[in-house]
Amino acid sequence: MVRLVAITGLALALAGCDSGGGEASKTRSISAGNPHVEQLKSLSELNRGMGLRRAARDSGQRCKKVEYSGYQEDYKNLSMWTLRCSDGDYSVFIAPTGDVQVRQCRHMRTLGLPECRFPAGTS
Repeated sequence: MVRLVAITGLALALAGCDSGGGEASKTRSISAGNPHVEQLKSLSELNRGMGLRRAARDSGQRCKKVEYSGYQEDYKNLSMWTLRCSDGDYSVFIAPTGDVQVRQCRHMRTLGLPECRFPAGTS
């Protein structure tokens, strides 16, 4: 009798679970604030450009003179910024942990990443 009650209780508990992909099993994506990105957004254009230039140079890229820097979009859980230098265009991805990855814009399509976009007039 005890065994029958235990099995019945287990069956009722499992019956309450939604395994059919209904509303209860859907996941939601939540975007938390990124203090590193918020700090970068609050900088002047000159200081932001210098910070992104430093990230590019620390990643082994060249950036003699910054001509433009700006936020482009969020990509997955990364913040994507673009950097136009006198000697190359780069995308700078910033993770919520503050980790940074820099990619040359000319490689973005090949890597399956969003293409760099720059405002008109930034040649």
